[in-house]
Amino acid sequence: MAEEDWEQEMRAELVHWISETWDPDMSVAGWWNAVAAAGWSAPHLPVDRGGRGLPRRAHAVARSVFRQCGVLEAPGGLGILMAAPTILAHGDAAQIERFVPPILDGSHKWCQLFSEPGAGSDLAGLSTRAERDGDQWIITGQKVWTSGAQDSDMGMLLARTDPSVPKHGGISWFAFSLDQSGVDIRPLREMTGRAIFNEVFLDGAVCHTRDLIGGQGNGWNVARSTLLFERTGIGVGGGYSGHPVPGSVFGNLTRRAGEAATDEPPPGTVVVSLKFDALLALTRDVERTDDPIVRQDLARLWSYECIGNWTAQRTREDAARGVVSAGVNIGKLAQSRLIKASAQFGLDLLGPAGMLWGEQAPAGGVFAEAMVFSPASSIYGGTDQIQRNVAAERSLGLPREPN
Repeated sequence: MAEEDWEQEMRAELVHWISETWDPDMSVAGWWNAVAAAGWSAPHLPVDRGGRGLPRRAHAVARSVFRQCGVLEAPGGLGILMAAPTILAHGDAAQIERFVPPILDGSHKWCQLFSEPGAGSDLAGLSTRAERDGDQWIITGQKVWTSGAQDSDMGMLLARTDPSVPKHGGISWFAFSLDQSGVDIRPLREMTGRAIFNEVFLDGAVCHTRDLIGGQGNGWNVARSTLLFERTGIGVGGGYSGHPVPGSVFGNLTRRAGEAATDEPPPGTVVVSLKFDALLALTRDVERTDDPIVRQDLARLWSYECIGNWTAQRTREDAARGVVSAGVNIGKLAQSRLIKASAQFGLDLLGPAGMLWGEQAPAGGVFAEAMVFSPASSIYGGTDQIQRNVAAERSLGLPREPN
């Protein structure tokens, strides 16, 4: 079936399903349960794994249909983006049954417990320890730059289970519950004034042996899958928004679905980026559409977005064929470039007013905040320098960077 055929049929089927099913008086949990049961939370997953067996891009297509119909979107976030596909790839049947359905129906929100103060770009140098004690692992250490930890139920945790072997071989990947003693989550205030990121202290926290994904000592291979899913999803063309916030902590599940569908993203829960349509509208508002320099900059932004989308599509097609390419790294670089260029364009249009913040500022200060936030795009999900190194080594065959 040609791509445009499946997409057209999928859109028509989903619109019909929404018209038959949507009830704004349902609870968020009730609506998300219906969405998951019909396979619309992650339609790119196999049918026997809660999806509809469609191409990977079907996930972004489905979310766009939900928005166009004006109904509450399917649950999103790092659970859908990273945890579910990782567990499907490396977990056993019992683990898949326990962890994936609560992600698809929005019952659980996940965060990523990978980076540490001394192990960011050199992730394999992590020092968080997990020591076996009967049927449990006792975990001690510190994680940092953990997006959304403050309202997450579960975490994708990397910990060192064997310090006696080379660093890549002594790491394990755990499905880790954050709702326990021994876990201390502290927000990190950014220069935007928000606190998307957190540091997480683990002091005698526990994880059952049945929640070790992929086997002891195989965590590096499992983590590489997680990072692949992350970089594929956060590049240009990704569609894994975590709004409305899923999970039991934030409190959305018991709300009326129709009310939640009209929410603006709450402060501190979204990455600040500017859409091309918003920049085009701003250009018209300030009456600069005839300015040749502005038109050139708009064309450049549109080109960046198209190239990023094409790169993401090619990467997804490579992944479907089992080909590991540098497309995910190039896509991440494309996203960083687009976020920074968009923020700069917005402020250039506004001039001195672009420095204003708060309700009295143009668009409530979103353009100023986007600029202040934009440097983060070169850090989260792997720094630009690391992405370039990986692309150079994997695609161009250049020698590895010296350790």
